[in-house]
Amino acid sequence: MQDETNPAPSSRAIIGNAGESSPTALQGGSESSPSMKERLFLLAAGFLLMLSVYGGAVSKNQSDPGVPGHDSFYHTKMAALLPEIGLIDQFPWLKFCYFTETGDTFISHHYGFHMLLVPFVTLSNWLTSDYLPGARWAMAFFLAINLVLFNEILAVKRVRWRWVWLFVFLLMPSQFFTRHAYVRAIGPSLVLMQMLILFLFQSRYILCGLIVALYTHLYLGGVIYAPLLVILFAIALALGSREDRSTLPRVIGWTLLGWIMGIITHPYSGGMWEFLMLQVFGSGLSPDISVGREWKSYEGVWWFAQFVGPLALILAAATITRLRFGPPIKTHTLFLLLANLAFLTLTMKARRFVEYWPFFCLLCSAMLAKPMIDTLALRTSHAIGRSMPSKRRLAHIIGFVVFLTTSILVVWQSPHWISIRKGVRCKYDLPAVASAMQFLQENSEPGDVVFTDDWDVFPVYFYYNSHNHYIVGLDPKFTQARKPELWERYVKVSRGQVPGTATYTRRHEDGSKTSEKIDVKLQDIREHFGAKFVITDRDHKSLAGKLNKAKDFAELIYPSSSYTKSRNKPYLIFRIQGNGVK
Repeated sequence: MQDETNPAPSSRAIIGNAGESSPTALQGGSESSPSMKERLFLLAAGFLLMLSVYGGAVSKNQSDPGVPGHDSFYHTKMAALLPEIGLIDQFPWLKFCYFTETGDTFISHHYGFHMLLVPFVTLSNWLTSDYLPGARWAMAFFLAINLVLFNEILAVKRVRWRWVWLFVFLLMPSQFFTRHAYVRAIGPSLVLMQMLILFLFQSRYILCGLIVALYTHLYLGGVIYAPLLVILFAIALALGSREDRSTLPRVIGWTLLGWIMGIITHPYSGGMWEFLMLQVFGSGLSPDISVGREWKSYEGVWWFAQFVGPLALILAAATITRLRFGPPIKTHTLFLLLANLAFLTLTMKARRFVEYWPFFCLLCSAMLAKPMIDTLALRTSHAIGRSMPSKRRLAHIIGFVVFLTTSILVVWQSPHWISIRKGVRCKYDLPAVASAMQFLQENSEPGDVVFTDDWDVFPVYFYYNSHNHYIVGLDPKFTQARKPELWERYVKVSRGQVPGTATYTRRHEDGSKTSEKIDVKLQDIREHFGAKFVITDRDHKSLAGKLNKAKDFAELIYPSSSYTKSRNKPYLIFRIQGNGVK
């Protein structure tokens, strides 16, 4: 198979005009493979790196850094509950969320990820009586594994001066690291991507099939990402030599078998395709309602160019130099080029894919630059004489010491990493949330429905209070796709735009659609949603004001019964009255 682990051409072949390699060509395999000490060092460095990011994100109002983002709380809670509830097929905590077109079957998008989190959050709860530190430990561990695997791929491809590329790893866009700090499947997803790439490069196709199967169980995005990588690799093989093309049946056969087995054995395979169609297209790539910001594109071409500037310049320099001086791009590098372009396209469409694209960009840059680095190493060795193995090992150790020292300076002093620490800061006043949820648990019956003022606050409320049930959450399409009328009522009521009218698109059994108008009023909270409580925050004072004026309908019960005294508190809780509605 054509790749770039073959002997590198001489400096004349790469830089000059001669077309043949000289007898003194530098051997591409002279770079040492990672030792166990090197792997353990990178594991510790990556783990401490992410923990330092969390530690630097502590706000002035609370000593605990919490976790960044919204869904982080949901995943942490699900992992904490998993030993108790197992793999559930119903999700009672959300009364009006539908994960399939019909019925109330729950499709766990991330059950495999939750299983990975279980030992971390269990240990954390045992040591600290809190699950959130364990969630942070887990994400730090996954970043560390990704750093080790990145170094491993560079070693397998015999890329020299790996510590330089490990340093550049720290210069990747800030949002790459902030998203990997979220307690989501992003980190372990990249781990399995790297393992798949590593085994593809090593022609270990049975292991590739196993990774594809495991990826499907990690989270349902793997059903799409794994085939995407295999297809791009197959295209690169098809454009390669006859030997490359001869491996296509084994690549496709084993990975396809792994993909099918992963789907068949998935505990939620029955509703998998309905869920993916709704999640990927209905909510992600082609939403028809307002969804989370992560599915929106970056705003401003110049801003995006600055955002990815250092990484893009490295890729551009490596590409131009390689095209100008050679040698020809071979199979594995072509595959990484295709993957880089694919994920860059996805990143331009939806900003969430920045969690993957920078990795492919950097790995592609390293592969493109490899022949030039080999030549530079050849010239250096000619200038100072060939090092003995012990000297090469000493240089390797010195390089990693420099990497460690420089990394510390970068993490704690550069504006880049200051912005990363700010980006992972928890947006919630966790003591205030915990206090409000504790009050609700003590003053309500199990399963009492709480009307929330927004859909994205569900995870943090669920984390602190699974005693009650809620209206909507996780994704607005899970409600709007099945109950468009109910969703429009929720939007109007939660914004305090009542009484008023709303328009929704009604879908008929024959496939036709009509536009319908409905009247929306404050009492829909009880009549359409069956809620017994309403919780509002400082961003939804309009709804709180309407509830306060409806004395026969709602009663303020937290943090006091006086709206005048409590109106500027972080959270207000109203009890919905059973009778006397006018």
